[in-house]
This record gives sequence, C-alpha cells and structure tokens, in this order.
Amino acid sequence: MKTVSVERLRSICSRVFAACGAAAGEVEILTDELIESSLLGIDTHGVVLLSQYVYEVLDRTIRPGAPFTILRETPSTAVVDCGFDFGLVSARRIADLVIRKAGSAHIACVVSQRTHHVSRLGSHVQKLADSGFIGLGYVAASTQYGHRPIVAPWGGREGRFSTNPLAYAVPTRDLPIVFDMSTAMTSQGRVRAAIRRSETLPEGYIQDGEGRPTTDPNDLYGSPPGSILPFGFALGHKGYGLALLTEIMAGTLAGRAVDPEDLQDHYSNQLCLIAMDPESFCGREEFYDLAAELSVYLSATPPAPGFEEVVLPGTLERRTRARRLVEGIPIDEEGWNNMKKAASRVGIDIEA
Repeated sequence: MKTVSVERLRSICSRVFAACGAAAGEVEILTDELIESSLLGIDTHGVVLLSQYVYEVLDRTIRPGAPFTILRETPSTAVVDCGFDFGLVSARRIADLVIRKAGSAHIACVVSQRTHHVSRLGSHVQKLADSGFIGLGYVAASTQYGHRPIVAPWGGREGRFSTNPLAYAVPTRDLPIVFDMSTAMTSQGRVRAAIRRSETLPEGYIQDGEGRPTTDPNDLYGSPPGSILPFGFALGHKGYGLALLTEIMAGTLAGRAVDPEDLQDHYSNQLCLIAMDPESFCGREEFYDLAAELSVYLSATPPAPGFEEVVLPGTLERRTRARRLVEGIPIDEEGWNNMKKAASRVGIDIEA
C-alpha cells in the first residue's frame, strides 16, 4: 500500500479533472467528493475512481459541461435530465434542487435521467441533513438504463439489478446520522479490489455463471458472467425486496429516458433524493430532542462479546477520517498505477 497525503491527492485530482474539461466549480465538487470518500475509508468510491472517470471522459460516456434540464416539475417534485455530465456534479445539483423545494414545500423528491456514476450515495443524503432535512436516497442502474445487470434476484442465476444502494441521513444538533448500504452482498468495486489484491471473497457474496456459490472474484467476470447475490445470505429475499424498491424509486419513477438510443454505450445511474422537514411534523426542536434521546439509548446498550461499544451509523467512518487526515490516504499499488496511467492520458504526471 502507498500512503498519499490529502494535500497531494487534492492537487492531483484538481489538475486531472481540469485537464478533462471540468469547469472550476465542477473540479472542486469532484475533488472534494472523491477525497472525502477516501478519508472516510470508503476506498472503492474514493480517489481510485479518478482513472475510471478519465477514461470515460475520453470516450465521451462522461460529457463535462452537459446541460442540467428540468423535464417535469411541481412545487415539491421534479424529473431532471443530467446529460451525462460528471455524476457527482449532477448529484450536487439534484441535492440543491431538492433542498430548495423542501425549503418551501417541507417535503420534496427529485429523480433523474441520464446521470453518470454518482459514487457514494451517503454523501448526497448527508447534504440534505446538513440543511436540516431528513434525507432519503436511492440509486438504480439496471439494464433498461444502459448498464449491464450484475446482481441476481433471489433464486436467479443471472443479473437483473445493479448493486442498487439506498441511504438515509438524519439531522441532529450534533453530527448527522448517515447510513449507506448496497442492497447486494457487496459492491462491484470491492470485487475488483479483491481481484487486484489476489484475495478471495467471503462465502455468500457471489455466484458463478451457472448459479453456483464461489469465493473467486474472477468468476464474476467469467464466461458466462457470474452475479452478485442479494443482501441477506440465506435471507436474500429481503435484499431482493429492497433492490426492487430502489429500482422503482430511482428507475421506474423517472420514466423512460429522453433519448433511449443515447444509453446504448453509457453507464447510467438513476438517482432519487427525498427531503423531509422535521419542522412540519413534530417540530424541529422536539425532533432533535427525541433523536438525541434515541442516540443515547442505543449507545448505552451493553456490548456483546467481541464488541467494545455500540455506535451509530457514520461514527466509525468519522473516526477513520480523523486518522487519515493526519496519516494520509492508503492506495494499493495497482490503484495508484491505474491513476498514473489515466492521468498521463490527459497530460498530467502524478509522480511529479
């Protein structure tokens, strides 16, 4: 593993994204989002994505500066077309739109079409919580939206879903509670990381192309390709149900893309963000009081054998963030080499 300072990574990301044609404001968003994910220890959605984004800019599956268009709108809802700009830029614009609408309507929902990879969903719902709203988020990327399905439905041997994450964030008087999960047993990024590191996967994560359980991450990309299993091991029907909900909320609800032919060669996320104002329910101050009481009640649970404490979602990630701000961000050798090669394609030498 190579450890790189936050300052150096910020410089690298900023220079590479600028060389890719991102505007100044977009460069800042992209850099902040990738580095924040790495700081939190969510490395599969961090700076290692830089190489993927560079190549997708070069082959025009990412289109920097694409227009952000509202296709349909009410005071509390909207359907938007992101035009395949950087997904993280589009997600920021969607979050801003949801916050504006919820500010007057008290509850708002925005869904998107033609959105590129939005990376860590928890980041986007946290922006809603940072503005005082309960944030809910869903992402779908199934075959009808231009993405090869990778997760099998319960009982199936072929992929029909993406990893379909869902997330929520809850505002408090202190730091927000943030929960972000895939409805699959693992993300595709973790499978790729296992391949890079020549590691096996835990049992129950994936199956091969014949529907047989396997721990070899390479089987996911075999011939025929394997699939990731829905969350839940023997109770995978629960993960299947959550994946279907996510597909409906982020995919079906957005309708058919404005230009279906445009999806054929694209990776496409569909993002749904919902904001709810506690003030319009029990009242903001009472909500904060009750949330604090619940947090204390849960944290006071005596730990079971093998555990030192009970923590709220987001706590462990924030501890990792504090440590990595001082120590730097670890990147495996292949991930660093991939970043180096991709950056060189747009004229940036990250070793310099």
